[in-house]
Amino acid sequence: MNNFIRPGLGRANNIWGHAGFQKYFKNTGWMFLGRIFAMTIGFLISIYIARYLGPSNYGLFNYTISFVALFGFIANLGLGSILNRELIKDHNKKDELLGTTFYIKIVAAILAIIAVISVSFFTASDKLTLILIALFSFNFIPSTFDILGSYFNSQVLAKKVVIPNVIAVIISAGLKLLLIHFDKGIFWLTIIYLVESLIVISLLIFNYKKIGNQLSKWKFDFKIAKSLLKDSWPLMLMTATIGIYMKIDQVMIKNILGNEQVGLYAVAVKLSEAWYFIPGVITASLFPAIINAHKKSAEDFDGKMSKLYFFMFWGSFLFALFVTFLASPIISILFGQEYLGAIVVLQIYVWSAIIISMKRVIGRYLLTKNFTKIMFYSNLIGLIFNLILNIILIKHYGIAGAAVATIVSYSSTLFVLFFINKTRSHAILMLKSILKFK
Repeated sequence: MNNFIRPGLGRANNIWGHAGFQKYFKNTGWMFLGRIFAMTIGFLISIYIARYLGPSNYGLFNYTISFVALFGFIANLGLGSILNRELIKDHNKKDELLGTTFYIKIVAAILAIIAVISVSFFTASDKLTLILIALFSFNFIPSTFDILGSYFNSQVLAKKVVIPNVIAVIISAGLKLLLIHFDKGIFWLTIIYLVESLIVISLLIFNYKKIGNQLSKWKFDFKIAKSLLKDSWPLMLMTATIGIYMKIDQVMIKNILGNEQVGLYAVAVKLSEAWYFIPGVITASLFPAIINAHKKSAEDFDGKMSKLYFFMFWGSFLFALFVTFLASPIISILFGQEYLGAIVVLQIYVWSAIIISMKRVIGRYLLTKNFTKIMFYSNLIGLIFNLILNIILIKHYGIAGAAVATIVSYSSTLFVLFFINKTRSHAILMLKSILKFK
C-alpha cells in the first residue's frame, strides 16, 4: 500500500508545486467561488421574485427575457470566444483587438435593439409586454464591454471579472428586496436588471484602467475586423441557433399555453441551470491551457480533453440523479405550492446538465481546431429538432413535452459529431473518456 501511496503523493506534490498549475488553479478558484456566490445570491433572490410575482407574472417576466435573448446573436456576433483566442495568441495587439471588437459590437447592439423593438410591435399581446421587452433590450448596450471579460480571462485574471460581478449582484439583490418590500412590480424589476449590467461594466472599466490600460488607446483596424468577422460568423450563426433553441421553448409555451405555464417551466429551467455555470467556469479558465497543450502535442491535448470529459460527465450525472429524486421537496420548499406543477418538468429537464457539460468541453475543442462551421451545423440540427418537437410535444404533453424536446435536441448536437470525418475520432475519444480514462 505504501508503495502505491507514496509515489502518488509525490506526484501530487510535484503537480501542486508547479507554478503554471497554481496559476490556473487560482484562476479557476476565483471564477468558481465568484460564480457560486453570485449564483447563490441570485438564486435566492429569484425564489423571492417567483413567490412575489406568482406563476403568471413570473412567466411574463421570463418570456420577456427569452424573447430578447432570441436576438442576442445580433449583438454578440460570436466575437467573444474568437477575441479570447486572439488575445491569448498575441497580447501585444490588445488595443487593436479590443478596439476593433468594441466598435463592431456597439453597432451590432444598436441593430439588435432596433430588431427586438420592431418585431415586438407585431408579436406583443399588450402594452406592458412591449414596454418590458423594449427596456430589457437596452442591456445590449452595456454588454459591448463584455470584451473586457475576454481580456482578463485571456490573461488568467479572473479576479478582475469576478469581483465586479459579485459587487453588482449584491447591490442588485438589495434593490430587488426593496422592490418586493415596497411592492413596485415587474416594471421596476426590469429596470434593476439594466442597472446591474451598468454596475458590472463600470467596475470592469475601472479594473482595466487600474492595471495600466487605457480605453483611449483602442483602435479600429479594418484588417483585424475582417479577420475576426471571418472566423466569427459561423459562431454568430451558432450563437443564433443556440439562443433560439434554448429560449424558443418558453416563447412557444407562452403563445400556446399562456404565462402561468411559462412560469412553472421557468422554475424547472432555473433549477436545472444551477449546474450549468460549473462546466462553463472550468472550461473558460482552462481554455488557455487547452490551447497551449494543442500547440505542444496531439497526445498532450487529447489527454487533457479526456480528463475533462470524464469529470464533466460523471459530475453532471450525479447532480441530475440527486435532483431527480428530490425534485418534489425542492420545488415545494423553495417555491411553494403554486409551483408544484414544475416537478415533473424538473425531473426531465435536469438531465440536460450532462449534455450541456459535454457541449462546453467539445465546444472548446472545436474552437481550438477552428471548426466553427461544424459548431454551427451541429447546433442548427439541434434547433431544427427543437422546433419540430416543441410544436408536436407541447400541444400533446404541455411543459413536460417541452422538456423532452430540449433533451432530444441537445443530444442531437453531440450525436451528429460521430458522422463528420473531422470530428469522428474526437467524438469517439469523448465516448471512451466517459467510460474510462485514456
